[in-house]
Amino acid sequence: MAALIAVALAVAALVPAALSAQSPEPASVSGVLVNGTGGGATPSDIPVLLHVFAGAGGAVETRETLSDADGRFQFDDVPPLPSEGSAALVVSYGGAAYRRVLSPAELDASLSLTVYDATQDVGVVTVAEQSIIIAGVDAVTRRLAAVQLLTLENRSDTTLVPDLSAPPVIGQFSFMRFSLPPDAAELDVATDLVGGEVIPVGTGFALTAPAPPGRHQVSFTFTVPYEADTLAWRDNTLQGAESFRVVIPSELDGISVNGLPAAAPISLADVSYLVWQSEDIAPGEGVNLELTGLPEPGVFTRVGGGLAVPAFWFAAVPILVAVALAGLLVWGVWRRTGASSPDGVAAPDSVPSPDVTMES
Repeated sequence: MAALIAVALAVAALVPAALSAQSPEPASVSGVLVNGTGGGATPSDIPVLLHVFAGAGGAVETRETLSDADGRFQFDDVPPLPSEGSAALVVSYGGAAYRRVLSPAELDASLSLTVYDATQDVGVVTVAEQSIIIAGVDAVTRRLAAVQLLTLENRSDTTLVPDLSAPPVIGQFSFMRFSLPPDAAELDVATDLVGGEVIPVGTGFALTAPAPPGRHQVSFTFTVPYEADTLAWRDNTLQGAESFRVVIPSELDGISVNGLPAAAPISLADVSYLVWQSEDIAPGEGVNLELTGLPEPGVFTRVGGGLAVPAFWFAAVPILVAVALAGLLVWGVWRRTGASSPDGVAAPDSVPSPDVTMES
């Protein structure tokens, strides 16, 4: 027994030393800022932030340094991250924010973060895909619920940074604008573009968020009244559209769309959709849309089974959008090879923009 006690004491004495030997030491995190704009200046003397997240519910630590004349930066004595932790490099350059999310393993590597010079030329942003999905109709109040999804691509080597301080040249703006039908209400906008605001402009709204090179998403929902069985409006396609479509669940097959040629139906998540589509619409060319055959009071219309309450249309918008838009995104990627995100710039998480309500 005495021998066993002696062994146990010896092991206990070794444990603290072993744990101490295995504890990772604070490390240096270093990297370089790269200007992705051809002929652009080296991003020197630029504040670089390192946010360290200890994990769910853990502490957040922020450190700051400046890039040197070669764009290089270094953070010393960075504490080790737990396996569930993460970190993020964040830089503000030319009026736009750039970031790169890092795993614990990446902190040991030489890092790079690409930034871009700013431009106020909204023409650098192209609408690769624009889809209008008719999510539902309330025949009692003659009101239609719809969602628009736009896939934007900045294929240049500059970041669109809107300048709201300078008066625009007549007919020219430095921010992206989107059309709405007359009397649209309950507008709700979401985008993965970081920063900026949603502001009412003309017959629609504008986004003042910077748009760096790469692919971005903008979606918005709204409701709009219609008269008799018809709704007509003009989508101005102010940024143009390489592919423009209207999508309607097949359960609403009594609705017809004038202004676009019919295309082959699609099926997503066991739901069939009718499609009207056109290609290569120039900026400002516009599409005159007319929906006919909309249900009128007294006509029983619904999507899916067991849901007859008119309010279902408005409650169901997020569900239908989640199904239809996820499929349309994949469909659009299959159809077209767009510009990929630049190396070293992580795609930001979806960040909802402020809600805007337009009175009808």
